[in-house]
Amino acid sequence: MSGPAGGVPRRLAAVVRTGLRSNFGLAVIKYRLLVEKKDRWLVPLFAAAALGAVPMFWSLVLFIENAYLVLRPMGQERALLSCGLLAGQILVLIFGVYFVIAAFYLSRDLEFLVPLPLRPGEVMAGKFAVIVVNEYLTVAAVVLPVVVTVGVLARAGIGYWVNATLVYLALPVIPLAVVSLAVVAMMRFVAVSRKKDALILVGSLALIGLSFLAQISLGRSAGSVGPGTGSEALAAFFTSPDNLLNRIGAVFPPSIWATKAIAAGFSAEGLSNLALLLGVSMALFAGLVAAAEALFYRGLVGLGETAGRRRRLSRDEMSRRLTSGRRARAAIFGREWKIMNRTPIFLLNGVLVSVFVPALFVLMSTVGRSRTGGTARIDVAALLATLTAAKPHVAILGAALFMTVCGVLNGTAASAFSREGGQFWISRTIPVAPREQAAAKFLHSCVVAALGVVTAAVVAAAFFRLKPAHLGPAFLLALAAGAGLAAVGMMIDLARPLLDWTNPQKAIKQNLNVLLAMLADVGILTAAYFAARSLIRADLPPGIVLGIVFAGLAAFAAAAYAALLRFADRRYPGIE
Repeated sequence: MSGPAGGVPRRLAAVVRTGLRSNFGLAVIKYRLLVEKKDRWLVPLFAAAALGAVPMFWSLVLFIENAYLVLRPMGQERALLSCGLLAGQILVLIFGVYFVIAAFYLSRDLEFLVPLPLRPGEVMAGKFAVIVVNEYLTVAAVVLPVVVTVGVLARAGIGYWVNATLVYLALPVIPLAVVSLAVVAMMRFVAVSRKKDALILVGSLALIGLSFLAQISLGRSAGSVGPGTGSEALAAFFTSPDNLLNRIGAVFPPSIWATKAIAAGFSAEGLSNLALLLGVSMALFAGLVAAAEALFYRGLVGLGETAGRRRRLSRDEMSRRLTSGRRARAAIFGREWKIMNRTPIFLLNGVLVSVFVPALFVLMSTVGRSRTGGTARIDVAALLATLTAAKPHVAILGAALFMTVCGVLNGTAASAFSREGGQFWISRTIPVAPREQAAAKFLHSCVVAALGVVTAAVVAAAFFRLKPAHLGPAFLLALAAGAGLAAVGMMIDLARPLLDWTNPQKAIKQNLNVLLAMLADVGILTAAYFAARSLIRADLPPGIVLGIVFAGLAAFAAAAYAALLRFADRRYPGIE
């Protein structure tokens, strides 16, 4: 290190490089594939998964193309870009809370970084850069299809693509910096409390709730289409350039800057909005570094300490606790419940995602809704009712798919064994059969999935106005599908559990098993979709169609559960 000033970029680069290596484990993957010659089956698996995802992305591209062709004659095609960029930034803003907490305060590498001759701002800046790189992958599936498809359809010039690249690189910075500043301020007060885990959880939920409320308020405040009612107001609205863009982007104004920067290219409008986006991003990042210098290490002090209550147990109470007669499966379920709920990152990334995903639909449904109930707003519920009036079982199957996705899109089942981490040796040594432990973990995963299904059912009833006659069958179908997918996710995690993780976040969000399980879920649900579509096209009665689909899902769940128990008996002894 050459000096305090000249060595800053070099030290920061070293921190970022080390963080990226630890985060993605590329060196470990390379060593296992090329030196140990293990996990080579992952290469064809990922290739097959990539090919399997092609139809889904192609369908998305076709949807974007149709929307573009509808909006272009009205001069509102920029709104399509805004939707994609806004969706990516909202994902970062909401789900970045617990990612930031895990990386900044709960990572095990802090015990090595803090003693090094690094400024607090350098440590936080390095970790922030690693989070930004992770978020590029998170928003890629949402943002890139829209940006690329619109650019191709519009036959955009070089300015579009250059600005689009710069905007994509800056896209996560503003929402992440806002979240990071709030987290740093929150953790400064958490560190002085005895109940740190509880305060981290409550504070995280408060930050997420505030972001939801702020976006809903902004969306409603921009919801009016202007003076007048009916067709006149609607016509005036769509004939004014960028009205739809401004209305959508009001939820998060940086999405407007990003959209105009991309769409306008190298024009004065494009470059000024690009400068505004980059300038605000750099200003917030500088503010984060300054806040880190003052608050970061203070928030770390005492964070790893725990406080317990000293209470003397009587002989009778001790005997009752040790000889309670609790069954092994119930005891393992209780342990799994405590591991999940007492670790804020596990709870936020796992259980509460089941609530957040349906809540996103609630948030998006408020975009464009005026405080006075503007009449120009598209009624999604009425539109769905019209489309499914002739075939009500289509509405049931669609609702079941929505509930299933909300139930399993949380990584709980696919990290059931990885979450134990270095403590897995306890599961290896306790006198409980592996199949009993797997059965208890399966029940826990199903409970979490059921929470997501119930939340999605409430959203479907309240915001999509789905009838009870449709909700009941959809609920049963979703439970059956969720049970089968939970068993599949657990088998994937059991095959190669990630037990040596550096922070709790890595056990779920950065766990390759979770990604593999999601790919498997997509494949299974796609197969179920085509099977149901073939039954519908055969003009079978709705009751027969639903009965066959439910029987198939129930049989799949039973077979997957039985396979999980057999696999647990074989696999447990071989896990190191």
